[in-house]
Amino acid sequence: MSRPGRFFVIVLAVIALGVAGFGAYVLRDVTRGGPLGDKVRITVPEGAGFASVTRQLVETGLVKRAWTLTFFARASRSDREIQKGTYEFQHGTPSIDILRALSNGDILAVILTVPEGFNTWQIAGAARAAGIDSLALLDAARDPELRKALGVPAANLEGYLFPDTYKIPFGSDARDVVAQMLTRFHSVWTPGFEKRASEIGMTRHEVLTLASIVEAEARVDDERASVSAVYHNRLKKGIKLDADPTVAYAMGGFRGRLYYKDLDISSPYNTYRNRGLPPGPICSPGTASIRAALHPDPDVTALFFVARGDGRHVFSNTYREHDAAIRRIRREEASEKQ
Repeated sequence: MSRPGRFFVIVLAVIALGVAGFGAYVLRDVTRGGPLGDKVRITVPEGAGFASVTRQLVETGLVKRAWTLTFFARASRSDREIQKGTYEFQHGTPSIDILRALSNGDILAVILTVPEGFNTWQIAGAARAAGIDSLALLDAARDPELRKALGVPAANLEGYLFPDTYKIPFGSDARDVVAQMLTRFHSVWTPGFEKRASEIGMTRHEVLTLASIVEAEARVDDERASVSAVYHNRLKKGIKLDADPTVAYAMGGFRGRLYYKDLDISSPYNTYRNRGLPPGPICSPGTASIRAALHPDPDVTALFFVARGDGRHVFSNTYREHDAAIRRIRREEASEKQ
C-alpha cells in the first residue's frame, strides 16, 4: 500500500475510535445515576420544545450536562416524543430514565376508579378520595352547556360518566375529569350501538336508562339479557317496570332495604308509580349492560323476576308464578337461618 493510502486508513481508524469513544462517553453519562435525593416536579407545557424542557432539568439539578442528554435524545429521536404534563423525579435519577418517562408520558397523576353501577354521588365520593373536588364534579355533571352539547335530555350526566379506571393528570379540575369520562363513553358508544338502538325504536338516552336499571339489578353476567328482556316485555305491554333500584335512586341513592312505604315516594324516577322508563339513567352502566339493553334475550317471555340469595333470579311469566317464587325463596331463606 502506498504511503498516502496508509495515511488515509490511519485517519479513518482514528476518527472511528474518536466517534466510538464519544458515543461511549455520552451513553455512560446519561445512564449514570447518583444517590437518590429529594423529589422535584417539572411541568411540560403544550408545545414545549426539548431545549426548554432540558433547561428545566438543569435548573432543578436533575441533569448536570444538558448537551449529553440532548445529543442522546436527538440520536434516538426521543426529543420529538416529549409529552405535556407535570412530572416528578428524584435527584440522582439517570438522565435516560427521565427521558424515557418524558417520552412515555409518565406524568404525575391520581388514579380514579369508577366501578360499574356507580351513580354520580358515588362517583363524586370516589373523586374526593382521589383528591378531586367532589362538589365541583357534581356541578360539572349538571352543567347545562355540557348536557346540551351531548344532547342529554335530563338534569345531569348520570349514566354518561363511563365506569373505568382513569389516570387523572396532576392539576386537572373536576371539569377535566368529567370530560375524560365522557370521552371514554364516546369511545364505547359505537355507530353499531346507535344503529341497533334505532332498530329497536329507542334513543341513546333510553338505552342508557334501561341499561342502568339492568346494571343495578343483574348480579350475574349471563342474566343481563334476561333481565333486559323482562323490562322490554313490560314496556311493550305498557306495564309499569316496578324496578326497586329506581326507587332507591329517587331516595337519593339509598342503599338499604326498601319497604312497601318507600314504593309510594313521589318522584318521576319511581317506576312503581310511573309507567315507562324514568327520565334518565340511575347509574353508570358498563358495556355488558348496554349490550343487554340493546339485545334482550328473545327467548325470555317473562314479565317478573325475583332475586335469590345467591345473586341469581327466578323468572316468571305470570304474577301467580312470581308470587309463588317469592314465597318459596322466603321459606328457603328462613330455613337456612334456623
